[in-house]
Amino acid sequence: MQKFQRLISDGGRFQLVAGETHSWLIYHPQQGDLAFSPHQIEAVLAAVVSVFRWITARAVQPVAVQFNHARLAPLADYQSVFGPQVDFAQAFNGVQLDNATLDQPLQSADLQLATLHREYAMAQLAALSQSSDLGEQLRSWLLTRLSAGLPDAAAAARHLGLSERVLARRLQTKGTSYKALVDALRRERACEQVANTSASFASIARELGFSEASAFNRAFRRWTAQSPGQWRAAASPKVSSGDTPRLTNNH
Repeated sequence: MQKFQRLISDGGRFQLVAGETHSWLIYHPQQGDLAFSPHQIEAVLAAVVSVFRWITARAVQPVAVQFNHARLAPLADYQSVFGPQVDFAQAFNGVQLDNATLDQPLQSADLQLATLHREYAMAQLAALSQSSDLGEQLRSWLLTRLSAGLPDAAAAARHLGLSERVLARRLQTKGTSYKALVDALRRERACEQVANTSASFASIARELGFSEASAFNRAFRRWTAQSPGQWRAAASPKVSSGDTPRLTNNH
């Protein structure tokens, strides 16, 4: 679980602390603006217990379960999921399990299938680690989509095979956001297109996903403090007075 947890979620990480007779599986949720809520942390630990019961085909009951936050519902509700020993306002979130339970062989174990799954998971983990910069992936994708209308963050996340929350968290670690990335891409493309092409401002606006030319004009002024016309004029090559064409009279 620890080795491959990045394939499941970026919402937090697991840590196994082994003892002589019992071990703690501790969950460290992601901190910051996109930190998991107490309800989500409870759902994660409930999922851990459910997975243990599923893969062992036994009614596994934790020795103890504890949460960093205060109790949010009647104690009996928690005990129906986790067992009798559930504590709150503790130093960490975690599930304590009997080592004898952890050491039990799986009845459905299949060495060949396990090897195949492990190789595939390792390849996916390597691809995740070596993938190109997330921002560049998004930029490339957005450039092919903007002309059809501005895609929302949910669509971008689906394209990358991520949840919207995970996408936001990964961009946050890079000091940006989906909105800021889109705005920067539009600004860069707008300045380039206005300065270096003769395309109409309306067509540039459509290419960048603006619904109206007026919205594009307002955005361009926000980016550059100039109108598109002023920007194009400033970028146009100047003709010196000595090179000004003269009209000739053939009479």
